[in-house]
Amino acid sequence: MWHNEGGKTKKMHNEHFSRNKVRLVSFVAFLLGFLDAFLIYILSAYFSQVTGNDNVGVFYFVAYSIVLVSLFYLQPLIRTIGKARALYLSLGIAILACALLTRLPVGWLSVGIVLVFMVATNVLWVTLDILLESFSQDRMSGRIRGFYLMIMNAGILAAPFLSTLTLERSSYEGVFFILIIGYTLVFLITLLGFRNDNAVFQEKLRLRQTIAKMLRERNLLRIYQISFAMEFFYAMMIVYTPLYLRSLDFSWNEIGMMFTLMLVPFIILQYPLGILADKRFGEKELLVGSIFIVLVSTAALGFIDGAGFWVWAGVLFLTRIGAAGIEVLRDSYFYKQIDGDRMDVIAFFRTARPIANIVGALFSIVLLLFFPLQSIFVMVAVVLLFSLFTAFSLKDTRSELELGVR
Repeated sequence: MWHNEGGKTKKMHNEHFSRNKVRLVSFVAFLLGFLDAFLIYILSAYFSQVTGNDNVGVFYFVAYSIVLVSLFYLQPLIRTIGKARALYLSLGIAILACALLTRLPVGWLSVGIVLVFMVATNVLWVTLDILLESFSQDRMSGRIRGFYLMIMNAGILAAPFLSTLTLERSSYEGVFFILIIGYTLVFLITLLGFRNDNAVFQEKLRLRQTIAKMLRERNLLRIYQISFAMEFFYAMMIVYTPLYLRSLDFSWNEIGMMFTLMLVPFIILQYPLGILADKRFGEKELLVGSIFIVLVSTAALGFIDGAGFWVWAGVLFLTRIGAAGIEVLRDSYFYKQIDGDRMDVIAFFRTARPIANIVGALFSIVLLLFFPLQSIFVMVAVVLLFSLFTAFSLKDTRSELELGVR
């Protein structure tokens, strides 16, 4: 929709705010966050059983290369079958993959099925993202995204400890059985909750057009670069932190407790930060501070190999204080620039994760040929340093205080 203001034509975002649907999407994200984290922190150990620690990055490179390609085809898929059906399709593939994995021993076939599962769950998150934006309102993006991420991360919080406990008692067969139950529950909830939200889109867009949009809108490109750095951080930390802690003789139980503690900032910080971004400061200053915290604490991880449980737990906690801030402020900033109809831009924005995983896998494979495992943390800190410079160049959004909204 367009309107004329002072002789200039400006685009009005097509918004249909629905508080109930935002809550429903957030509840679904709570369940999916739990299920995601139930596997993701022990997945690198699953892959290492096939090829060893040094070659784990190969699997992530392959998986996220496929994810990247699938996201480029997500827009025509949604245009054809609609947002809700794309969500159901992803969930169906995830359930089928988990069912097969409960019956198969760890090997090349099961690894191939895990890769399919990873593709389905990544597409699932992007589709849910598109649904959330279609029920949102720009000036409330910080609060909506903060609430959504807080609820999602509440689901994530308990998962690492429970998954490591399940792994010790029932091996990976028990892990995948719980995932079947969880994804089936999500399928039923979304089937009932989004049955009337299966909008299809007539506009046909090509990848070249989408990239051109991103290049024209410099602030979208800058926030994409920051998103890439954050996803690079997640990619490397999720894969190599548990492997490194295991090499330092921490038990799975200790690792599970560390990871549960380190995720607490996502629960207590994201919603308040979203409110502050909306009402008082905008996102830029808060983003700069968050990136600085995660940069310094991640670099420190490369130098505390002889430390005990509480030192590791404390520094990991600090990394997630910064990451929690980046996550909510990145989303708040991005979604204030667009609306839910620009699903091609949303899908492209979410390619930051697979691209970061692909780049991270390549870099880590080369790095580990010459340097020890803890060098991964230093590499991540260098990438975060570049994102800090990018954050300084962002054009800040105007808060409600600056706009005079009461």
